[in-house]
Amino acid sequence: MGADAIDRPRIVSTSLCGDSYVLSVVAVEDIAALSWQSGHALSNVPHNLRNKPKAWDDAERLLALNPTLVVFGPGEGGAAKPVLDKHGIKYVALDWGEGFASVVTNTAILQKHLLPDDSFLDVFGLIKHQTMQAGALSSLPQILYLSASGGTAGPGTYVDAAIKAAGGRNIITIQGWHTPDVETLVGLEPDLIVTSFFEDGYASVNEAGLNNKVLQDKIKSTAHVNVPGKLWPCAGPGLYEATDIIAKAIEELP
Repeated sequence: MGADAIDRPRIVSTSLCGDSYVLSVVAVEDIAALSWQSGHALSNVPHNLRNKPKAWDDAERLLALNPTLVVFGPGEGGAAKPVLDKHGIKYVALDWGEGFASVVTNTAILQKHLLPDDSFLDVFGLIKHQTMQAGALSSLPQILYLSASGGTAGPGTYVDAAIKAAGGRNIITIQGWHTPDVETLVGLEPDLIVTSFFEDGYASVNEAGLNNKVLQDKIKSTAHVNVPGKLWPCAGPGLYEATDIIAKAIEELP
């Protein structure tokens, strides 16, 4: 084994959130392991990388992977960090976010621990998305986000951030995440419905978006676009691809 191979970083991710950042920032040959969720439908890990070793928030497992840097998802690493400290292994813990600012912040956190690389996330591109919205608010198309469970999202969520950056106006004005009754959803008059998790989400006993005929008819009779669920985890780098999908759908509205 050559000196270059010995000296290369060994980056390990323990979560879907971590995977999304690692794939955007780290050279493929420096990824030692991706999360235990990397084979899930909600993962954005390319199929050719899904055979990478799997990692999770467990000190013994992480030590076995011999990492130079562990990337924990939001809220992870409580028990593992002291063990990693003892062995001189570096780690970062990503922050949870609900908008583009957190993507820039988390990217900067990783960049502090890694050498510059051509595959680094285009931070300026992300900032651009925060300033895409133009024109009077009243003239913007009204957008409704709808998940397979019948849930939706208002101000203060990453979905709302994507809608605004794409040049739309969120028809939901109540702060946070909600699951309104079907009658309320059907009574709304959006110009565009953005769906997610209809084909790639977690199974749920409450799948009104999938199973309610009235709601399905509402979607079919309204301009709609699907944003793959894998783009949303922890408002990561996929947020700006989700924004692009919504923006394109808005451009195609009559």
